[in-house]
Amino acid sequence: MRVWTSGLKTILLVIGVVLLMPLPGNAIPAFARKYGVKCYTCHTVPPALNKNGYMFKRLGYRMPPDEMDGTKPAPKVTALDKDIKFSLINSFALLMQASVTTDNTVADAGNPTSASPVTSCGSDTQSSSSCSSFNLDEAALFVAGPVPETGFSYFAHYELYQDGSNGLEQGFGVYTAGRANSSFFVKGGEIHMQEGEGTRASMFYNLFSDPAYTLTNTDPINFTLDQHPVGVDVGYTWASNYFKNIFAVSAKVTNGLNADGSEILAGSTKNAKDVWVDADYWFGPDGGVTMMYYHGSKDQIQNAGLDNEFTYRPSFYRVGGFGNYLFFDKLDVLGGYVHSHDDWRWDQTSDMSYYSADTYRGEADYYFKPGTVLMARLDRGTSTISPQPTMHTRAWGVGAEHALTQLGNIIVRATYNQEHDGDPLALVGTTDKLFKLDFRFMW
Repeated sequence: MRVWTSGLKTILLVIGVVLLMPLPGNAIPAFARKYGVKCYTCHTVPPALNKNGYMFKRLGYRMPPDEMDGTKPAPKVTALDKDIKFSLINSFALLMQASVTTDNTVADAGNPTSASPVTSCGSDTQSSSSCSSFNLDEAALFVAGPVPETGFSYFAHYELYQDGSNGLEQGFGVYTAGRANSSFFVKGGEIHMQEGEGTRASMFYNLFSDPAYTLTNTDPINFTLDQHPVGVDVGYTWASNYFKNIFAVSAKVTNGLNADGSEILAGSTKNAKDVWVDADYWFGPDGGVTMMYYHGSKDQIQNAGLDNEFTYRPSFYRVGGFGNYLFFDKLDVLGGYVHSHDDWRWDQTSDMSYYSADTYRGEADYYFKPGTVLMARLDRGTSTISPQPTMHTRAWGVGAEHALTQLGNIIVRATYNQEHDGDPLALVGTTDKLFKLDFRFMW
């Protein structure tokens, strides 16, 4: 309790200083500095993208034109932003996030030996752990922007600190061609699979501090959509007058994952590539639907370190549909579904079995005004490894966010999340309850 009290005092002091200090004129993220706009031009609340932010990304980090009314040809991609001079300060951005958390994890009463690992803050019983702490969650550096009067652009995301480590999260180059209402792009490098792709219900970066369970469910062979492999991404984007309707398709071919679930960079014996495809349709004030498909394979080390250790190469696929609609510019209703089907082998001599899962998500976000939002979400899922029984998972959360500046670059957020996971391999369950108060600064 002493750690919790000390951490809470610290974060409240930081928030108080921010509220009282004069705001520097340049204390905005790089793209907002470049165009002289607020963060809400491309985000509902950062980092969740709106329709304009989606088009900004599809055009290679170039602002969609205002005058696209159909009376004359839409401007070429290379002509967008031609009057804006290049500036280093408009190409760099810094993100920092700190939080106070209290976390309680409890295993099923009948399975005390299957509890989650005891945290550094101590354990209440053999089957539960509890922890309160003040944390530096993340410090990250971003370098991004278009090369003036060309079709080229670039993006790099380097984690200065996250979970005690650092390293390159993303780094790629992009070539975009065509016009603002009909363009294509080719991207290559280390790229996120699902982040920023699709309409808002399918995006990893959202109003909550963690993505929805439906998007991050990790299977027994250590595969999840939350990854950043090396590969090539191609896409086409069409937009109607004034960008009222947008249709876009994307496809990625990547190296995939190592046996431990990390991205393959070099030195792997895996030659087969993973394939991901996505189709998006935006309509109305800020609504849309997304269809997504992923198929791949990876090396699997079964029973690692035991006498019966063996390896094999399972295949897997994901198919999903998502949608959202913004009512009265206030209430955003989101939903989604992902089906998983993976190969699974119990031992070296048995026939191939399979892991199957179905996960669903729903969310409602109410925007009182720009920068102030209440949110609630619910995820439910079932999973099984044949011939074992079906396990159930449920996760729900509520929260609130408020921007402390008119620009929207300094945000305080409070969330409570509860998740009960059913392990289809061990046939046990754990329940995790997490309260989090975090403070995010973006420059």
